[in-house]
Amino acid sequence: MNTPTTHPRTAEELDGSREAQAIGEVEQTVLEISAALAELRLTRDAIGNKEWLSADLAGEPSGSLDQLGSITSPLSTLSSAGCDFLTPMISFLEEPLGRLRGEPEGVSGPAGQHDAAARDAGAVAEDFGSSVESETSEWAGAAKDDYLGTATQLVDGVLSIAETAGTNAKAMIAAGEVVAQVVGIVTQLITEAVATIVPIMTRAIAAAPATFGASIAQAIPDCVAIAVDYAGRIAGKLGELIASGENLVTLIEGAVGVLKVVREGLTVIGDLAGGDSASSASAAGTPVSTVSGQDGVDPLRPLEREASRGEPAKSLETDEPGRGPGEFDDPLEGEWKPVGGVDS
Repeated sequence: MNTPTTHPRTAEELDGSREAQAIGEVEQTVLEISAALAELRLTRDAIGNKEWLSADLAGEPSGSLDQLGSITSPLSTLSSAGCDFLTPMISFLEEPLGRLRGEPEGVSGPAGQHDAAARDAGAVAEDFGSSVESETSEWAGAAKDDYLGTATQLVDGVLSIAETAGTNAKAMIAAGEVVAQVVGIVTQLITEAVATIVPIMTRAIAAAPATFGASIAQAIPDCVAIAVDYAGRIAGKLGELIASGENLVTLIEGAVGVLKVVREGLTVIGDLAGGDSASSASAAGTPVSTVSGQDGVDPLRPLEREASRGEPAKSLETDEPGRGPGEFDDPLEGEWKPVGGVDS
């Protein structure tokens, strides 16, 4: 039985195999980045439109960040009605307000920073896209198509980072507004409870001389029972807030996962366009691409030039050990915190 004879693959065959593999990787990356950008935009709209709100909260009047800093005490009406002795007995009604309130600037400030980062990244992508169009206007052939394809994916990748930062900004503002909305709802419920309690207690106080104070003793349990009933309603609203917050966290986690796909895609494109492909082509004795007057074209070069033009691009670089150029910071990492101040 004759054993089949195998011959070593020639350099040309090996080079063709590597090229085919590289093309396959780029095509897959193209699809992943395009899908990621579309998904990030859908997530941004869902967060901005507050589609994550529970049905109960969605039907309530909206709130503004200014309400977070409110210091109004709905129970103060008891003092003006001469029933201030009752305040310590039903003070539990106001406890949620103390935990929900905060500084509006604590929300708007970080959100503004993320929004600015989104605008800066978007500007870098736009400038890069414009420079590519102008620099390749006189090019022709497959090299131009490959170059433009790679550039388009780099633009989409940077736009994905911009979308993620913008999504984070929207999430912070939206979460703050919903907490403020619940502050308004809780305040209104306490006000209603006090409005129900005051007439009962004022009648009891008026009858106190004739009953030697027995009327007040009888009214107190009734007033506390009313407060407990409203406390249950308040707890229900807090539960809706927690459920809505969990929905928002799910959307944010999805955006982070999509961003990781984009970052991996940018790394693949960077390796193939500026590193691995260049090395392979050099080993084969050929330039990266051949265009009249453009030997050895590096598709990453315009992006590097755009990054050197202004401050916004600096945010896309890193000096951290173990992370090379093109590995972008995650604008959501360690920054966003879910709706807080309420124990589940």
